[in-house]
Amino acid sequence: MTRLALAVLLALTALPARASTDPLTLDYDLAADVDTLDPHWGYDAVSLFVVDQVYETLIDFQGESLDSYEPRLATVVPSLQNGFLSKDGLTYAFPLRSGVKFHDGTVMTAEDVKYSLMRFLLLDRDGGPSGLLSEAFLGVRSAKDLPPAEVFARADKAISIEGGALVLRLNKPFAPLLSILANFAHVVSRNAVINSGGWDGKAATWVSRRNPPKELSALFAKANGTGPFVLEAWDKAAHRVRLVRNENYWRKPSVLARVNLLTVSNSLERRKRLAAGESDVAFVERRYLDQFEGMTGVSVIDGLPALESQNVVLFNFGVNPAENPWIGSGKLGDGVPPDFFTDLEIRKAFALSFDYAAFIKEGYRGKAIQSRGPITAVLFGYNAKLKPWPFSLAQAEAAFKRARNGEVWEKGFALAVAYTEGNSERRIACRLLKEGVEKVNPKFRVECRALPESKLLDEMRARKLPAFVYRWIMDYPDPHNSVEPFLHSKGYFANSLGFSNPRADQMIESAEFELDPAKRRFLYYELQAMSIYDAPAIFTADSYNVVVRRSKVLTWLYHPIQPFGTLYEVTKLP
Repeated sequence: MTRLALAVLLALTALPARASTDPLTLDYDLAADVDTLDPHWGYDAVSLFVVDQVYETLIDFQGESLDSYEPRLATVVPSLQNGFLSKDGLTYAFPLRSGVKFHDGTVMTAEDVKYSLMRFLLLDRDGGPSGLLSEAFLGVRSAKDLPPAEVFARADKAISIEGGALVLRLNKPFAPLLSILANFAHVVSRNAVINSGGWDGKAATWVSRRNPPKELSALFAKANGTGPFVLEAWDKAAHRVRLVRNENYWRKPSVLARVNLLTVSNSLERRKRLAAGESDVAFVERRYLDQFEGMTGVSVIDGLPALESQNVVLFNFGVNPAENPWIGSGKLGDGVPPDFFTDLEIRKAFALSFDYAAFIKEGYRGKAIQSRGPITAVLFGYNAKLKPWPFSLAQAEAAFKRARNGEVWEKGFALAVAYTEGNSERRIACRLLKEGVEKVNPKFRVECRALPESKLLDEMRARKLPAFVYRWIMDYPDPHNSVEPFLHSKGYFANSLGFSNPRADQMIESAEFELDPAKRRFLYYELQAMSIYDAPAIFTADSYNVVVRRSKVLTWLYHPIQPFGTLYEVTKLP
């Protein structure tokens, strides 16, 4: 910490707490801006946090559970026991709640619900969430894999209204379905979308509304949901969102009458506002947590489960060598060849060169455990007995000597590793990897290079980066969403980096379609073991989330898939 920052921090510590006396208003400071209010376009955590207060889904997670659900706009959670899930796992029936009103006073209909699921699938914006349900409803990983007419026909067949219930028919069982539906596919008003210039629901017109630019999506800056809060205003210039209580909510209205969400990018400014009582809750990155500890009247709740593969060191199996400064000469000695990481011994050696304990101590202040693959410790399918790679320079040396028939050891290499600019944990991870590898052999050189996140992702998609430190935040709490991005040849990282293991593909697909929990568990155990042995990446640490709020804020429900919280249950003392 710089002297100036320390002086500011000490001065702030001396400020008396001046808590707000309005128990009906919650002021919440975020670190990033809302990107969009369109629930079918948005995919970032902040936008979805706002969406979750305004819109609702058919079902939701029960309390803090990761695999138990309760009805929302549906009246039943389908299961084999209640008969609303067919024995073959292919048909789900959701009886719909009657009398629910949108914020504009119109009554939600079954047609609104079907339209919403269809729009979620068919909006299909690049890099968006539509693909989460493509396989379940369309039978393909992406709607772009089918002719447009076939896309609509398959979606229309899979999603139907029968006797006032929404009925979903799948070609194959899809075990993560309820987990996805609980977090995505919010129900919107069909008429509100159409009146805002959006898709009219017809087969002939959906392609013209496909993949819209963010600002041109019909609900970009508008909202008309059924949820407990109504959008009052989104002031983009002031980085502020204002929500008010839905007095006509189908459940008991929230205790909070007003919520103010303000983006405050500087952590010290967030601390200042919290100390002065200008905010009730502040988002805090772990690297700045020490700034918020010991504050009068402020609660720091640490050790909360997180659904994220944090600070993973990813390897590229087929670097694009064209005009690529990241690989030097493209040969051992003063660079690395494009296929450098196709050698399993090299990947093992790098994994053995990383000091996991030092990373947990320095990067997380001890609040983490060593990862055992991409499945995080709180998830179904996690095997705590599995042995991860140790930090062993002696074993790393042996692996490097085996690599490429001894060439790596004799010639050495120069490797550039990218990490996200401004992220101290990823900088530390890269530095520890560099230190470990370079201790093994003086001919080994690793250079850590910081990149803005957007640039890092551009370079990854262009297959320029031989190795980089990044993360995967889960979309829904099912192990499929942990293993598929890293281990399936069509997954987000594996596809971008050229990793392919046919056995992994087969097991992931089997687990995806398997409804027997015991059989699924053992498939994920094997996938977890494979992720360590095959080492397509170095999985470093599983950490925890933290919530910082004034102590007068009560009944806060934390769910790891909604780490910003749900505000419906919140109460606040004067």
